[in-house]
Amino acid sequence: MQMEQRPFISPERLATITNTLACWLPGTADETAVAGWKAADWEAAAWVVYWQNALPWLVERIQQTGIALPEPVYSQLLQLDADSRARTRLMLDGCIVLLQAFEQAGIEAIPFKGAALAPLYYADPLLRPLADLDILIHKKDVQAVRHIVKQQGYYYYSRSAEDEVYLRGERKNNIWAPDNVHPVELHFTLREEYAGIGYNLAAEMWAHSEKRPFWNNYAARVPQTATLLHHVCAHATSDWLIQRGRLMQLDDIRRLAQQMTAEDWETLVTAVPAYGARFVYPALAFAHKYTALAAPESVLTHLRRQCPPALLGWVDATTLAEASESNPLDRSGIGFDLAQRLALSRADEARFWLRSFFPRRWNLSKRYPRLVATPFWPLCYVLLNGDRVWHLAKKKLS
Repeated sequence: MQMEQRPFISPERLATITNTLACWLPGTADETAVAGWKAADWEAAAWVVYWQNALPWLVERIQQTGIALPEPVYSQLLQLDADSRARTRLMLDGCIVLLQAFEQAGIEAIPFKGAALAPLYYADPLLRPLADLDILIHKKDVQAVRHIVKQQGYYYYSRSAEDEVYLRGERKNNIWAPDNVHPVELHFTLREEYAGIGYNLAAEMWAHSEKRPFWNNYAARVPQTATLLHHVCAHATSDWLIQRGRLMQLDDIRRLAQQMTAEDWETLVTAVPAYGARFVYPALAFAHKYTALAAPESVLTHLRRQCPPALLGWVDATTLAEASESNPLDRSGIGFDLAQRLALSRADEARFWLRSFFPRRWNLSKRYPRLVATPFWPLCYVLLNGDRVWHLAKKKLS
């Protein structure tokens, strides 16, 4: 199997396989859902979990159910599973080294997303793949942190208005190889952005975090469960809206919900402002659609009532296959639909148009890394919008 290439099956069949995995992996569908799959189906399934961060989850379910897979698909899955597990171990070990160095320098830091989920919410931490490490720091400590990460062998890669990214190692063809490049994203804010509308959770995470056992007998400051779920949902909603939803996110949300107490749910509801429900509810709704989500119906109802009707219609009608890389449709122009689904007011729509055509400077860095660092960086807007016009024209002509 060549993971760099899309499976050689019809888009409709790939969609069916993706949506079946979304039900079968969490156990809401039994093994009969996949019992009739042919070799090409399993190859497609392997491609889906590879890019949706769910390789170990698939291998675990195969072994639990005793389903026989054709060769060489099963052997390759086992190798990729071993690679992913070894990578997670190395990434968590590396996280501890960084956290210890920050602590010795008197710098506060909070690992979150996968870096917190794997050791704290997965009974087997190695079941949770780690593509990178996400660590929250104070903006005042950015300069000191830069020095520390470079001492640990990381080199600068990119920056945005929210974070700086450093890498260690070299890129490999297998993204889950233990020695594939190790990225660390140093966040000095936690601003999720949706069609120009921002939702910042940094202050909440600093206020609702605590020191607890983390990994290999090391105690770290980590987000409390309700706060971590809040951010995981906000980030997952952003991904699903831009057609990058992942199976892994269903499992993350499911596992967090299982450990939420009644008090935690009350904390979450209190923390989500009325305008923020549209960023949190979709992720919970998708997890509820595919898993036995341990979320009180009253919480889901409360958040749903605060969402725009257009967004609710999209959530109810959309599948994982449509909101993920399994969807072969070009993502060009997707922002126009986002604005219509998310806007609560004319002011929201105005912010969308402003940020859509004129993103904040450093949010252009991944697309134009060299130009954005020069005095001529406004030219990025010409290139960005010219490219959009070109893609939209091609889309209409095709």
